Amino acid sequence: MLDWSNRLLTSLQNGQPYPNLSTEHPSASVTDAYAIQKQFVSQLTQSQQWGDIVGFKAAVTAQQAQQAMGLEAGIVGVLFAKGAREADSTLVLDRPVLFETEIGFIVGKTINTAVTVDNVAEYIRAYMPVIELAAPNLAERPNGIDLIAANSASYGFIRGTQVSSQISADIDTTQIRQRQNDEELYSVQAGAIMAGQLDALTWLINEVLDQGYEIKPEQFLITGTIGPMVPATPGRYSADFAQLGEIKFAVA
Repeated sequence: MLDWSNRLLTSLQNGQPYPNLSTEHPSASVTDAYAIQKQFVSQLTQSQQWGDIVGFKAAVTAQQAQQAMGLEAGIVGVLFAKGAREADSTLVLDRPVLFETEIGFIVGKTINTAVTVDNVAEYIRAYMPVIELAAPNLAERPNGIDLIAANSASYGFIRGTQVSSQISADIDTTQIRQRQNDEELYSVQAGAIMAGQLDALTWLINEVLDQGYEIKPEQFLITGTIGPMVPATPGRYSADFAQLGEIKFAVA
């Protein structure tokens, strides 16, 4: 398994789907998969294939999704600079993508020790709406081990306007509406994730620290999808995050 990250990088460079770790190594554990992810992230950083690390993401945070993926908890991945896309633009995608409405948080000071729901807000200087472009990009239907090894479906993101104020549990009441070609796909509150946004953010930070990373000022964190994942198909999209603003984009 030690060379698996090399295979992932080669697949990326050749524009091919990632191989499934569990197919060749059915006994691979979550610990094994994170060790491969860490190597893969290091190689991506050194190669500058995706630019520098800009933050971290949560994935598979819903219990039903965890059961489907054979996991006992959510998972985390690393976000890279070249994943950034602009709002009000037309996206050209080179792989199947799922759109996810999320809340993003900008780090205000270094985080290198565990946080709690009671103090996590002290480390955050701003928050914003986010559309994540999640892409498992695996050759076969993935399970949780496959997702973790290949960096947890990390691909791209669109960030909305930052709100520079201290976060509180009130953020959970934010109503989010996702539309495609003016048809509403779903409406959901931001708190419909784990036990709310502060709980999800606390979990994400502590899990990232457990994986050996230090979280730095100006990096950003996204806590996982709120509402259904929407397969990317050609058309116009808009995500209304109420008082946080709207993100519009299109797919060619």
